[in-house]
Amino acid sequence: MEAPRLDGVDLDDERCNAWSAFTSIEVVAGGRLRELHCCLGRRRFVRNQILLGGGLAMLPTALLQAKPPELQDAASRLSKFYTVSQALLRPLPVNTRLDHRVAARLLAALNSEYPSFPQQLDLLPDDPGADDRYSPVAQLIVAAWFLGTVDKTLVTFERALMYRLTADIFPVPSYCTGKPGGWASAPVAYSGGV
Repeated sequence: MEAPRLDGVDLDDERCNAWSAFTSIEVVAGGRLRELHCCLGRRRFVRNQILLGGGLAMLPTALLQAKPPELQDAASRLSKFYTVSQALLRPLPVNTRLDHRVAARLLAALNSEYPSFPQQLDLLPDDPGADDRYSPVAQLIVAAWFLGTVDKTLVTFERALMYRLTADIFPVPSYCTGKPGGWASAPVAYSGGV
C-alpha cells in the first residue's frame, strides 16, 4: 500500500518514521488528508521538554521542603546562637540590631576555631542568667560580636558592635589616619608625662 500524500508532501518521509506515527488522521478519497496534527515524535519531544522544565522549576522548592538532618541541626543551632547573642548583648547600643548574616558567619568561625563550641552552645540556656553570662562560651560570643573577629579570623569590620557605641560621634574608621606608608614603620615611643 502506498503512503498517503498531502499536497505533494510524502508522509513516509524521514522526518516521521512511519505512517503509524501520525495521529488524528482521516484519509478521504484520493489519498488526501483532511486533518493532520503532528508527528508523535515531535509531540513526545515537546511534552518531555515541558515536563523537564516543570520538574526543574519545582526542584528548588522540593529541596527546601526536604531538609537533611544536618541542615535542620545547623538552622536550629544558628537560631539558638542568635537568641543567646541577643540575650547576652542586651541592652544593645541605640539603633542597633544584630544582623543574621553576621551571626551566621560568626557561628561558622566559632565552630571552626573551637571544635567544642557547638556542644558548649547547646549547654547554654536561651536566656542566660547572671552566672551564665560570665561563662567562657558567653564571653566568646560577646567578644566575637564586639570585635568582629574570632581569634585571628576577621568576620566583620563595619558591623562590629564596638563601633556602634560611638557611631553618633565617630564614623567607622575605614581609612589610614597617618601619612601614606606610615603603617610600615614601628610607632614612636612616647616618653613624656601625662
